[in-house]
Amino acid sequence: MAIMIGSARIDEHGRLSGGAAGDQKQASAVNDTTGEVSMQKMYTHSKGWYILRPKNPDHAELIAGKMVQACNNANIGYDQGNRLGVITYGIGTTVKTECDCSSLVRACVKEVTGKDPGNFTTANEAAMLETTGLFEKRQAYVSQSKTPVYNGDVLVTKKKGHTVIVTSGNPRAVLKPVEGYYPKYTGTSSSIVSALAAAGEKDTSIAHRKKIAVANDIAGYTGTALQNISMVNLLKAGKLKRA
Repeated sequence: MAIMIGSARIDEHGRLSGGAAGDQKQASAVNDTTGEVSMQKMYTHSKGWYILRPKNPDHAELIAGKMVQACNNANIGYDQGNRLGVITYGIGTTVKTECDCSSLVRACVKEVTGKDPGNFTTANEAAMLETTGLFEKRQAYVSQSKTPVYNGDVLVTKKKGHTVIVTSGNPRAVLKPVEGYYPKYTGTSSSIVSALAAAGEKDTSIAHRKKIAVANDIAGYTGTALQNISMVNLLKAGKLKRA
């Protein structure tokens, strides 16, 4: 199985700033690998990677899920000039906004743990994540055989450059259902009806889904593809609240 990583990569013009808000390059709302913010196979960066591993295995799985949600949300694009848009509007935003690689990692960590690690860049990211107490001390990535990466690991270049989150690596742990939330959906269907049914929900009607949407701050739910995918992504991350 290929190790996959997610990150904010570059704008629609191949530049660091100046593009339109939102992801103009996204090709899939389920498993996007082409967008400004998207997933790709893990690679060895020329500057070398540091691995920052969440101490809490549940946090790790949820951080991975948040990055997947961000990559599949066409409302989040890349622009260093508006990099804090994702902090303002959140990963589940329905407003077209922007981020860069470090602000997106910050948003994932903040939304999962409830602790904001601060406005870091790749130049000081490792130190600031360590300071939160949420991550193990950084280690240098060597190879998958010597230093394997796990779901939710944050990788940042040893010098200012880039940062990503491992979205599909070696699982840290199987999440137990949290009270008030559906159990994590581990299937492959993009259908919210199928995913809810797999999570044990007997009432998958649109009337009940509207109630679920309200509980999860998804405004004006009418059953659109984007709304349903947002719910599936939350379910996959173990973060979909019950109505």
